[in-house]
Parts: sequence; C-alpha cells; structure tokens
Amino acid sequence: MHFREGSIVKKGDPLFTIDPRPYAAEVARAEAAVAAAQVRAAHAQTEKARAQRLLDDNAISRREFDERINAASETSADVRGAQAALEVAKLNLSYTRIVAPVSGKVSRAEITVGNLVAAGAASPPLTSVVSVSPVYASFDVDEQSYLRYTAPGAGGGKNGLPVFLGLANEDGNPHEGKIHSIDNRLDTRSGTIRVRAVFDNEDGRLLPGLYAKVKLGGGSPHDAVLINDRAIGTDQGKKFVLVVDQANKLTYREVDLGPTYEGLRVIRKGLKPGESVVVNGLQRVRPGDTVAPKPVSMAFRSELEPRGTTPDRKQAASEKSEADVKPVS
Repeated sequence: MHFREGSIVKKGDPLFTIDPRPYAAEVARAEAAVAAAQVRAAHAQTEKARAQRLLDDNAISRREFDERINAASETSADVRGAQAALEVAKLNLSYTRIVAPVSGKVSRAEITVGNLVAAGAASPPLTSVVSVSPVYASFDVDEQSYLRYTAPGAGGGKNGLPVFLGLANEDGNPHEGKIHSIDNRLDTRSGTIRVRAVFDNEDGRLLPGLYAKVKLGGGSPHDAVLINDRAIGTDQGKKFVLVVDQANKLTYREVDLGPTYEGLRVIRKGLKPGESVVVNGLQRVRPGDTVAPKPVSMAFRSELEPRGTTPDRKQAASEKSEADVKPVS
C-alpha cells in the first residue's frame, strides 16, 4: 500500500501493488509464443517462395503449391493470435499497479497488505477516491424559477447564472459557483427539476455528502421594494398591506409577494418606493382609519412589536387610531 489513509492524492499516484510475479511470468510465456509463431511464419513464407519457383518449372503439382500457400497464411494468423495473447498478458500485468484515477482524497484501505484480492463487480473495492476540487452540488429548482432563470433563453444561461452555497455552520452563502448541468425532464410529482452546480474547493472545506444551503442568483442586480413580513396580511388567500396616504388614512392594497432577501420580503406588485405601510398593530386597524404614524427604521427589528404580545384593553383603546408605519425601502 503506497498511500496514507485520508490523505490527498493526485491523478496517477500509486495506491496499491498486487503481487506481479505470476502475471510477469505469463507475459514471458506469451512473448516466447510470439517468437515461436514468427519463426514458423518465416519458414512458411520461405517454403511458399520455393514452391512458387518449382511451380514455374512444373516441378511440383498445383495441389502441393496450394498447401504451402495455406500453411503460410495459417502461420501468419498464428502470429497475430500470439501477439493478441501477449497484449492481454501485459494488460493483466499493468492491473497489478493500482493508481488513483482522479485527484482527490483517498479513503481507508478496505483490503490490507497480505490478503487476496479478486476481480469483478461482486468483489469488495480496495479503497475509494473522491474529487476535492472541483466539487458538485445537486439541488432541485421549482418550475417557476426554472422558467425564469435557468431555462434556455431565460437570460441566466447555463454558465451565466451564479450559484451561492453555504454550509450548516456558515452565515450566508460564501461559496460561489456556476451551473454545470440541468436535468432533461421535470419531476411531475414534486414540480421541480434537478440542477447540478460546480464549485471550486481549493481548501477542501466542502466534502461530498454534506448538506448545504444553496441560493440561485437571478441574473443582474435590480431595484426592488422590500418590507417586513409583519406588514403583510392575509385576506381569503390574498396578501395585502395597509398603506398610509398623505392624510394619514389607511388604504387597502393587494400585493404580489416575491422571495425573501436578508430578512425582508420582496414586493413584486402593489407598492411603490416611498410609500408607507402599517407594521405594528395591523390587526387593530381597518382601511379608512386615521392614524398617527410613528416611523420606524426598516433595518432594526427591535423597534417592532415582538411577535405574540397582546396589549391590554386600555392600550388597545388608546392605540386604535395609531399604528407604527415604515417607509418602504
């Protein structure tokens, strides 16, 4: 065994050596068989040339001449057969030197020095080598994201759409890669399609089998309206916000929600930059109410009313006409 278990190996590095002596002897025997076949072939060619001269002088029959031609052809075929057997013997001898097929990290030795090894699919492997850099991450993309970003002609392209990956103990998605391949069909049961991304892994931090968070980039950066989820209400399956107008009156506005970004919700449709929406006390006010807005910063969640708190009746009565609002970012 020529490696240390768990170490990094390069493509072509020797891993194991199987006892080569029986296979080397087989190569020597095959080489001798080739030499003998070549001698017989040379003799048959000489006999064929002699028979040709004798036939020209009518010294031998046509039948004897044909027999010598057949003998020359047969010995030539024997040479090719012996050479093929020699190639097989050399191939078997080369298999006694096991090398790393790819560069990567080698596992433990499943069969130790001194034990017998066998060939075939049912035999145990000697060890395993996994590629360290690059590594692949497989994940599922929903149908809408596929049509919007990864489908042919969607704008992202196969290699133009960035992919970001983060491990379970990492904040955010610090590893950036690109799409390597997309499956050829959509899974009708889940409504998703399998995507494979490739990442550089020079430091070896990413190991095969790890679970990770994957964020699929959506093309070039663009402006978006962002609000806190606390400002969004539900009305029979519809999503809405209460907008504060210039007269501090509340207006019902249906919105189309997008994904979350850094803790805030993207609003695709229904709000414009600069408008203010109710954040705290959404359940205690109604469209048409007049409020005394108290602006709070979108960046500091501590300024928002903690989830699950219920003010007492006196507070509820005094806050009926007042609600905290946020300017839309």
